[in-house]
Amino acid sequence: MGREGAMAGNSSLSRLAHSKILARLRTLRASLAQARDALMHFKDDRLDRDKLEPAARRVDDLMNMFASNLRDLAKGSLWVTEIQSGVEQVTNPKAAEALREARVDITALLDVMGPEGNGTHGGIT
Repeated sequence: MGREGAMAGNSSLSRLAHSKILARLRTLRASLAQARDALMHFKDDRLDRDKLEPAARRVDDLMNMFASNLRDLAKGSLWVTEIQSGVEQVTNPKAAEALREARVDITALLDVMGPEGNGTHGGIT
């Protein structure tokens, strides 16, 4: 087994789970972009849009981490929880549909990266 295989074994993350995490992160990024776009047109929406910015940056951080060989499920889980917190702060109905979709991805990511999942569920649905 090569070094890459050993790293995957150490992180308890199969190749399939890894690719599904990246796919979920891509859709999460798109959902957050849709939500922010929905909040672009009115000055009153700025506070809600600003609450989503740190979440969007964390998604980018996660994508970078899972695209590299430095996958850290504990840190990833913490960052997904931060993203979830940012999404939960936004109650503006203009972004509700996009944030509903984001919550589905967040739940799936926490399931595979979280303490009880710990990447051993074999993947995300």
